[in-house]
Amino acid sequence: MKKKISITLIILLIAGTVNLFCQKPVYQWERSDIYFSLTKTVPGKAKFTLWKLNFDPALKPFFHPVSSPDGTLLSAEAPSDHLWHLGQWFCWKYINKLNYWEYTGDPKSAISEGMTELKSTEIKTRKNGEALITLKLAYHAWDSPDEVVMEETRRIHTSPPASDGSYYFDYDLTFVPLTAVILDRTPTQTNPGGVTWGGYAGLSMRFDQKLSDPVFFSDHQDSVINGDGHPFVAVNLKTEDGGMVQTVIFDDPGNPRYPSPWYTINRPNDRFWFFSPAILYKESMEIKKGEPLRLRYRVLMPAVPLTREQIIIGQKAKGKRQKLVQ
Repeated sequence: MKKKISITLIILLIAGTVNLFCQKPVYQWERSDIYFSLTKTVPGKAKFTLWKLNFDPALKPFFHPVSSPDGTLLSAEAPSDHLWHLGQWFCWKYINKLNYWEYTGDPKSAISEGMTELKSTEIKTRKNGEALITLKLAYHAWDSPDEVVMEETRRIHTSPPASDGSYYFDYDLTFVPLTAVILDRTPTQTNPGGVTWGGYAGLSMRFDQKLSDPVFFSDHQDSVINGDGHPFVAVNLKTEDGGMVQTVIFDDPGNPRYPSPWYTINRPNDRFWFFSPAILYKESMEIKKGEPLRLRYRVLMPAVPLTREQIIIGQKAKGKRQKLVQ
């Protein structure tokens, strides 16, 4: 009798273990007046935020936290060295000589010379974890909200997580100047009065300081030199437990100045890891009144780090799918 009970218990334990490992992750939406997020719960593990869109009117819109499919935190929000670095975000540096990037005066007030004002937010979701986010933004001097120099429609498609948990953000940004504008950046050393740290502006990712040893690579280089053009740049970072996570940003072939010059930062002393397709790296850009500027990017969070060859093959497959749809 005891033997039968023991066997029964073993069978139940095995069945429970198999059932636990066979269960799929659960994804759930969460929303407040200033954020919208997708959470992930893996059976037997704690729930975590896969990504969160923050749209507090006092700040530029940004994603943080952004996590890898296994729950490793990737992004950093307002680190002490650069309070205006907001996880994964888009920001111009100078528009008509006004600084839209750094904060002026008291940095805690998060006010820049130029304001990136969020006018409206629309979010459509599906049960599979897919979302289409539409943001309307206006650019103007911080003290002149009625003198808008440029408007933007920002569409962000967040993919449903794949079977392995990988997911991506597709950015589609359209800027329409209401007057002639010059988009500019801090000049690089190749320009008069330039500095070693010049060239940044646009879509950016600041990484969590608990990660380490970033390795940036592209379609043809094992390391990335600032200012070089690449259709994509991937970064591998070590985790605290000795694992590895990856983020890849793709520049769309339809973007002006494709392949984009890139800007990366690897500063171990202050644990400063950052990268960006820096469209203005080499020179400013002038846009006429009413002339739209459209930019598109993909930001991929793989379940496991991909090789250069795997990334290239994946992009070719994506291109073929797009042609079939067209």
